[in-house]
Amino acid sequence: MDSGNAYYVITAIEFESIFKENYAPLFHYVNSIVKDRDLAKDTLSDLFLHLWQQKDKLQIQQLKPYLFRAARNGALKALNLSSKTAQFSEDLFEIPADTYNPLERFVAKQSIRIVQDLIKKLPVARREMIELRLLGLKNQEIADIMEISEKKVEYNMREAIEHLSTMVHHGNFDKATIAGGLMLLNIILYLPS
Repeated sequence: MDSGNAYYVITAIEFESIFKENYAPLFHYVNSIVKDRDLAKDTLSDLFLHLWQQKDKLQIQQLKPYLFRAARNGALKALNLSSKTAQFSEDLFEIPADTYNPLERFVAKQSIRIVQDLIKKLPVARREMIELRLLGLKNQEIADIMEISEKKVEYNMREAIEHLSTMVHHGNFDKATIAGGLMLLNIILYLPS
């Protein structure tokens, strides 16, 4: 593969690497849209089959945004463009068992659950942007996937975080939950863009 302004040329060896590196985040993303693990797997099978069959003909400048955009389109097609909205999959916010003591783990899970519920109250596009950010995508990649400008992504992310922070501050939550929720929002905000 050659990066920059050149187009990707996918060989068999590179295809395997692309599959291994991208399958898990793509699965989380597609599953958050379709809410069905089997349908998500089928959607990704179709995506990677198409990528393999067209590998000599495709002209891809940026691989990651291409894959996420194709996964998004495949998921929406699988839902027959219904009005369902993206929701976070449970394992997106997985907390490793050895990270905290049981009480800290409980508080962290409560904070995550509260932030997830608040995120669900955001407009659909902002929810999707936050989910893509949590999957490790940068603002430009999110913009490419959603086919909008990077400035629009930056604006919407800022507005979403401010809105969520306000909801956390004004919610009827204990101090530990508020602190955990705000920490999670800061993590989202300050992921590399």
